Amino acid sequence: MEEADWQRMRGQYAAAWSIWRSDAGRWYATRLTRALSRAQMDANLAMTVCAEDAEELIALLAEQEQLAAGVSS
Repeated sequence: MEEADWQRMRGQYAAAWSIWRSDAGRWYATRLTRALSRAQMDANLAMTVCAEDAEELIALLAEQEQLAAGVSS
């Protein structure tokens, strides 16, 4: 299941995020863009997010996309 989750997320977020799973089992995603602007950081956008499992990471990425929609770079 974890391999399928990883493949699905990689496909869905490939244009914006690099997604991987650590040796300790945590899930990470790092933006593929350059540094965030001050306005983006003030809006709680993150360069890297971390989660316990795939479902939590999907929720974090959805939250980041929602936050980004309201902020200009």
